[in-house]
Amino acid sequence: MITALAVAELKLLLRNRTAAVLAVLMPLAAGLYFPLSTDGEHGGWAAVVTLQLLFSFGFTVYVTVTTALTARRQDLYLKRLRTGAASDVVVLTGILLPVVLLGLAQAFLLLGVSLAAGAPLPARPELLAVAVVGGVVLACAAGVGTSGVTGTAELAQITTAPFFFALIVGGLLGANGAVDLPVFLVPGTGLGALVGAAWGGPTEQVGPAALSVLVWAAAGVGAAVRFFRWDPRG
Repeated sequence: MITALAVAELKLLLRNRTAAVLAVLMPLAAGLYFPLSTDGEHGGWAAVVTLQLLFSFGFTVYVTVTTALTARRQDLYLKRLRTGAASDVVVLTGILLPVVLLGLAQAFLLLGVSLAAGAPLPARPELLAVAVVGGVVLACAAGVGTSGVTGTAELAQITTAPFFFALIVGGLLGANGAVDLPVFLVPGTGLGALVGAAWGGPTEQVGPAALSVLVWAAAGVGAAVRFFRWDPRG
């Protein structure tokens, strides 16, 4: 049942040109530009990979999850699914699964582009894995939560903007080296710091970086539980 729901959601996503551009073309275009525009310095690759991950998770996962759930809720699609045989968990999993898989596929594809463009292999691949898993959980949960405060699918571009840009700014701050501990309160900073450490950057802040990703992922889950709505907003 999850597979059937996921396939149906993927078809709906690709049928919507605006959603398809935001979910597929925009992250790929940006992700291809970053490695081709870098000067090839070793330290610069951490920022490149961080931006690739954040654009994949920000556009493909966060914005798309917010837009998709809002649209499905407003046209009563979620309500109809909920009255069927599928449980709430199955319904949400089926809708979120193709978006999450698409985001992960793009992230790994763009990482391969960076390696082909001259980026060295990460010295600490386990830190990159933590950044990827934490980033996709954070983005997905935040998207579910943001959908609850988004009135229409068209408004998703506005309601997602603050958190999306905070992710990008935080990621760049974290990827550029050691930062003050309060900066880890900005979402994305922990992910950037983990990527930087994975590519040979300073490792003394790996603990705070991992904690930042964990806390923001937990906050996203909390927001999803608190704000997600099955019924249309009035």
